[in-house]
Amino acid sequence: MMPAALLYLVQMQLALLLLLGVYYLALRQLTFHRLNRGYLLGSLALAALYPALDLSALSLRPAPAAAARPRLLPQLLDGAGPTAAAAGPAPVSAETWWWLGYGAGAGLLLLLLLVQAAALWRLHRGSRPARAAGSVFRAVAAPISPFSFGRHIYLNPARHPAEELPAVLLHEQVHVRQLHSLDTLLAHLHRALAWASPAAWLWLRAVQENLEFIADAAVLRESALPAKTYQYSLLRLSTLGAAPAFATPFSFITLKNRIQMMNTPESSPRQLSRYAAGLSLLLLLAAACATPKASEVPQPRPGASAARALDKMTYLLDGRPSTEAEVFAQEENLLTLHVYKGTKPNQGADLAALRRDYGSRLDDGLAFGFTKAGVNTPAVQALNAKYGIKLGDPAVLEKHKTDTEAMYRKVLDGQGLTDEEIGGRLVLIDQQPATAAQLRALPPGTVSGFAVSDGPAKKFGEASRKGLVMVTTTKPAAQAQPDPVDGLVSTLDKDLNTPLYFLDGQPADKAAVEQLQPAAISSMWVMKNDKARQRYAFQNIGTHDVIIVVTKANEQSAAVQEFIRQHGIEQSKPSPKAGKPTSSGLLYPGFLTKDQC
Repeated sequence: MMPAALLYLVQMQLALLLLLGVYYLALRQLTFHRLNRGYLLGSLALAALYPALDLSALSLRPAPAAAARPRLLPQLLDGAGPTAAAAGPAPVSAETWWWLGYGAGAGLLLLLLLVQAAALWRLHRGSRPARAAGSVFRAVAAPISPFSFGRHIYLNPARHPAEELPAVLLHEQVHVRQLHSLDTLLAHLHRALAWASPAAWLWLRAVQENLEFIADAAVLRESALPAKTYQYSLLRLSTLGAAPAFATPFSFITLKNRIQMMNTPESSPRQLSRYAAGLSLLLLLAAACATPKASEVPQPRPGASAARALDKMTYLLDGRPSTEAEVFAQEENLLTLHVYKGTKPNQGADLAALRRDYGSRLDDGLAFGFTKAGVNTPAVQALNAKYGIKLGDPAVLEKHKTDTEAMYRKVLDGQGLTDEEIGGRLVLIDQQPATAAQLRALPPGTVSGFAVSDGPAKKFGEASRKGLVMVTTTKPAAQAQPDPVDGLVSTLDKDLNTPLYFLDGQPADKAAVEQLQPAAISSMWVMKNDKARQRYAFQNIGTHDVIIVVTKANEQSAAVQEFIRQHGIEQSKPSPKAGKPTSSGLLYPGFLTKDQC
C-alpha cells in the first residue's frame, strides 16, 4: 500500500499536470495574460487541495458497497514485542530509501536557492540607488540583464542607450507593481519540493513565461515605442549576463515565444468561452475518475464503541515502534500479528520480560506485526529469542495467510465455508459461538473482519482444540459490539438465567438448537449450574444452566466422544424417553428435564 504522503504527492502532481494540459492546449495562445496568471496560481492551489476533496457527488458511477478489508483480529493470535532499544536497528525499507533519495533532491534544490539568494544579497549590497527616465532603480557595475525582485529594479545603466532605458524600466515596473516576484519564488519553491514531477518544472516555465507576456503587453500598451523597436531591444539584451534564477529577468530564455505573442492579434471576448470549456472538461474528467470516499476508506462498524481497546494498544512493526494505521496498512506484506495483554498465563511469551520492558502498557495490550521482509532479519530473531516468541516457519505462515484471505473473500461474498475449510475449528460470529450453517447464512457484504487460528484457545476449552474461525459483522447501532481484545463474553445474553448451549461438543446458541428436527437428536443433557460446575467440570459459567445436545449424525464423532469423556457425561448418560409438550416447549425424544437430571 502506498504511504499517505507519497499518495498525496502523486495525486497532486497528476492533477496539476492535467490542469497544465488545459492551459497549454487551450489558454496559452490567448492574450488574456492576467487571466492566465490567475488560472496558473489557481491550478496549483486546486491541485494541492484535490487529494483531500470528496468528489463522490460528481461520480458518474454508482457507489459500490464499502468492502470491509480483511483485518487480523488480534485476540486470535498471541505474541510479544521488544522495546525500541532491545530490537536493535531495523533494516532500511525500500520506502525509506525512496524518501531519502527524494529528500536529497529537494534539499539540493533548496540549497541552490539559498546560494542564489546569497548572490542576490551580495549584488544588492554592491548596488547604489539611481534614477533615470523618472524611475528609481539600483545601479550595478556587473554586465547583467536587467531584472527586478521584490520592490527593486537592478540594471547597469552604462549598458543601455538613453532611448532604451524608459522601456526597460517600464517593463520592470510592471513586475514590481503586480508583485510578480512572489509568483516566481513560489514556482521555484514548488519545483524544489516536487522536483521529481514533470508538472513542477512545466508550471515554473509557464509562470515565468506568462509574467513576461504581461510585462511586454504593458510596455506596448503604455509607451509609444513601436513593437519592432522593442523586440530588437529584447534581442540585444539577451546577450547580456544572466540575472539570478529566481528573479524576474528582462531577457527570458523563451524570447522567441515572447516575440510571437507580441505579434499575436488581441483575443476577442468570445475566446473567453475557452475557460468555460476547459472548466467543463475538468469537471467531466473529475466525475469520470471520482469514487465515493466510502469505498476508499473502510468505515467503522455501526455501533462500535468509540473507546476501543485497540486504540490503547502499543504497536510495533518488525520490532520498531509503530501505530495501528501503519501496521494494518502493511496488510499486503504483513505475515503475522502477535498480541499480548495483561498477566494471563499461556500467552506464548515471557510475560515477566514484557512487564519489565513495557510496564503498564502490557495491561492495555502489546501488538507486534511481522512482515515478510522483516521476519528473518537478525533484529527480529534477537527480539523473538529475548521474549520467547515462536513465529514458526515463514512459508507455513504465508500459506496460512493466503488461505485465510481466500476464506475471507468467500465469507464476504456470502458463499460461506465448507466443513472441510472450517476443519473442525470453533466458529465465532461477533464473539458468540455459532454453527457452520449460521456462518454460511451470513448475507453478502455483512462481514467486516475475519481471522483464523489453528491452535487451541484455552478460554474456549475443548471446543477450540482445532482452532478458531472468527467473524465480525456490521450490526445495527443498537447492538453494541464486545471489545475485540478482551474476548468472548461469558453469557449468550444479559439474562443470567439463560442456559449455555453445547451442540455436538461445541458452544452454540438457543436458535441453533431450536432449528433441529426432533428426529435428528440423539441425546440431550440439562444440568443446573451447580452440578455443571462441580460434577461435570464446567468452569466459569456463573449462574447459568448447561444444555448439551448431541445429534444422531455426530454422536460417534471424535469431537463428541472427547467432549463427553472430558466432562464425564458418559457416566450418567440418559436413556431416551418419549417426548411430550411441556411448559417450555417440546420435549424431544432423548431429552431429560431439569428435575430428571
